[in-house]
Amino acid sequence: MTLRKKNASVLFMVYLFRVATAVLIASVVYSGADYYTLKFWNTQDSHVVRILDIGQTIRESPSEEEDEPFKTEKTELTVQSLTGKKRGQSFRLVATQMEGGGVKFERGHRYILVSDVFEDGSALYSIADAYRVSSVVWVIVLACGVLIAIAGRSGLRALLGLGLSIVVLMWGYIPLVATGSPPVPLAFLAVFLISVFTVLCVVKRRQTRLVALLGTLGGAAGGFGAGWLMVMFWHLTGLSGENASLLFTTIPGIDIQGILLSSIIISAIGAVLDVGISITAAMSELVEYDPEISLTHLWASGIRVGGEVLGSMINTLILAYLGTALPMTLLISNAGPDLIGLLNDPYVGQEIVHSLAGTLGLLLTIPATATFFVFREKLRSRRSWPEGRLNSDGGSFEESDLDDDP
Repeated sequence: MTLRKKNASVLFMVYLFRVATAVLIASVVYSGADYYTLKFWNTQDSHVVRILDIGQTIRESPSEEEDEPFKTEKTELTVQSLTGKKRGQSFRLVATQMEGGGVKFERGHRYILVSDVFEDGSALYSIADAYRVSSVVWVIVLACGVLIAIAGRSGLRALLGLGLSIVVLMWGYIPLVATGSPPVPLAFLAVFLISVFTVLCVVKRRQTRLVALLGTLGGAAGGFGAGWLMVMFWHLTGLSGENASLLFTTIPGIDIQGILLSSIIISAIGAVLDVGISITAAMSELVEYDPEISLTHLWASGIRVGGEVLGSMINTLILAYLGTALPMTLLISNAGPDLIGLLNDPYVGQEIVHSLAGTLGLLLTIPATATFFVFREKLRSRRSWPEGRLNSDGGSFEESDLDDDP
């Protein structure tokens, strides 16, 4: 066996051991999460149950007097309670749900049983959903473990940046907005903190972190400005979706249009960070490879690299928005509106704002990051822009050289 093959085999065994360790840790966490959730389940009107037996299913069609065209099905179930005062007890019930739209029942699987108690003391039981808490925890821990096992410290830094970003949004931005704080200024503060944490955790070269941060913030600010103009000129209120309407009626006085504007910058910051950090890393590699590279050539190379990254990131961004809005898109398509009605629909308008603002943010991040990097390099090396365009070895090159692929 050659040295190269031996090293490859050792490396493979190391990765295999790390992945196996991640699986073991995830399994331990799964057991702990399952025990904790079932033991301390404190919801009074719901229980976690395991289906022991599945009886007959009766399908019922709606009567002619009923307006709803949906068929229902009633299934006899024998379940065992896993939480609460009835823990360990088994009983039978009849679960009613829409045909083809409810939870699929399987023996041995666990579900969430909801009970409605009426004034006369009688109770109505129904299966609300599948129980998946411990499984979700297992998958999250396993994914994080495999990322660290494969990527090492880089994966750990990426997870740290993601964790800090989630903390900023879930324990900072969202509670403050829910209590009446202005959403747009808080969104800018949240995006700034997320960008700082991500750059500090992901960018290895300390001297280029400020460049990545400024380029990202510049692109994000430009995208937000474009989104703000579209929202104002199109008179979008942010009340087109059911969730937004429910939020508006649940929390009186909340700035729902500000929520829409905040969602523009928050939803795009991940992709903008990706582009800004990628361009910074590529330009840093160029400078390390050739410290005497001309600033003009360096800037043009950063723009070309950004153009390559931009194509895939725009595709990712647009498809992410389309996938999220797919149910509503199907409803609009099923209604069969004409093109004019479709373009005037406020929900469609909001999705267009998200898509175009995010795309413009990505587009502006490229020249912003490249320009900041070149000025940083100019200040660091005290070099001036050449009067004529020069190759890194000092020779001249033609105008078309900047347009060619490197």
